[in-house]
Amino acid sequence: MEKMGPYERGPADNRADKSFLPEELQNKLRSYITERSGLYFKDHELRNLNEAVFSRMKTCNINSALAYYSFLTSSAQKENEIRELLNLLTVNHTYFFRDEPQFKVLKEKVLPEIIRNKSVRASEKHSKPSLRIWSAGCSTGEEPYTIAILIKELIPNIGDWDILILATDASEQALAGARKGIYSGISVKHTEKAYLEKYFSEVKKQGQDPATYTAWASYALSTDIKGMVNFAFFNLISDEYPQSFDVIFCRNVVIYFEFETILKVMGRLHTSLLDGGYIFIGYSETLQYMRDKFQMESASDAIYYRKLLQGEAPSSGAKVKPLSLKAEEKIDIDKILEEISKAELAAQKISNAKKDKIDPRKFEEILVKAVKTTHRKEYVKALALFKEAQTLDNDAPEPRYYEAEIFLSRGETKEAKDKLVRLLEEKPLFCPAHYLLGCIYLNENELDKAKKSLRKALYIDRDFLLANFYLAQAFRNENNISYAIREYRNTISLLSKHGSNDILAYSGGFNTATLTSVCRDNLERLKTVQ
Repeated sequence: MEKMGPYERGPADNRADKSFLPEELQNKLRSYITERSGLYFKDHELRNLNEAVFSRMKTCNINSALAYYSFLTSSAQKENEIRELLNLLTVNHTYFFRDEPQFKVLKEKVLPEIIRNKSVRASEKHSKPSLRIWSAGCSTGEEPYTIAILIKELIPNIGDWDILILATDASEQALAGARKGIYSGISVKHTEKAYLEKYFSEVKKQGQDPATYTAWASYALSTDIKGMVNFAFFNLISDEYPQSFDVIFCRNVVIYFEFETILKVMGRLHTSLLDGGYIFIGYSETLQYMRDKFQMESASDAIYYRKLLQGEAPSSGAKVKPLSLKAEEKIDIDKILEEISKAELAAQKISNAKKDKIDPRKFEEILVKAVKTTHRKEYVKALALFKEAQTLDNDAPEPRYYEAEIFLSRGETKEAKDKLVRLLEEKPLFCPAHYLLGCIYLNENELDKAKKSLRKALYIDRDFLLANFYLAQAFRNENNISYAIREYRNTISLLSKHGSNDILAYSGGFNTATLTSVCRDNLERLKTVQ
């Protein structure tokens, strides 16, 4: 008999105590998940982490938590496994017509343009027009079925077309649910009444009062729409990509992937698109470093991307160099992260009171290297670099701010808070420290303290838009919807002063377009609960 190998695959031990993992391993798991996703688990939340780990052990047929940790962090399947684990640890909201602005622009601009062009070309060649769309990471099917509904509405002679809607996911469980086409009332909550009546039928339960609406009612999708979508298992990391798509949706799929993996996936999706084709990604995702490959478009409050035609020049005015990414070219992550770090520090307008006593170029060079190392989540090395920067200029607040940010990223909230408090004792007008302290209070649900710190940041610098953004989050958490809407709008107003590709100060590398999309998405959600 062969040995099981490094991950000790075998029957999972169902007798294991699911309440507690060994403390050392629990801390390692927590640190790894925090580094990969930004999710931080407080002590009272660890049961959720334990239960998720044991669930994945059972699914993966791995018989020890230590073996699972190795599988999660070093196996060839680690990218898909971190996504599966995070699916258990986060609340996933997927429903028909999710992110309405993107579907609005798909319905009103993108699809009509493609349909019109395909019809003309097919008529000239006396051939059948075709339309190919890929929903990559389709989960339980709401996204590709929404696309099918829109196509059905837009093409009256649909039988005369060759249409492929490919929907793929790395979860067989999600695909099984998608193929059934049965959804709860929550899944159809943003579906227009006309579509609901036309393409769904309510599944009545025995004894159910037909006059009583419940969010948990079930709705069966029509066979016409179900028949338009082809579901298949697909691994974005290792499988060979299909080609020649007019539109690709890949939303909130790569958000927790490592940076190099994200670039590889997006590079492959680029090759899967036809020239001039469109890709829709999540609100918190961006293609800003592939601007020689994609042109960012904006319409109907939606951000989306068009694949540049051969020989077409990318848009000008970008403050960050685009990434030149060839299909099989090795990606220079250091170079890309250095560009991010330089742009981020440039946006922050670093204060340096001792320029006459130090070499400012060396100080900035160390800071860029430290920020780049932070983006790589090499926190010990980054802390050493920030200490080195402090030896050059002990009065500069930026290195000490970044130290606090690292401690917060590692889940060491008390240490982060202490560093910020000490920094503000010496530099009471250093706006970013008030902002980050407000974020910590927000994470701790100390909403009054959070609002106070964030308002101090805005009092010092009324253009510090991240304080507006997190102030909106604080109001949202206390269910003060009208004030939350106001602050998201204030954030968008301040963002409008920046170029769409500008890296934002103290944002961790986010650009204007990405944060604008996040604000608009939140506004859309809040309007439904007013």
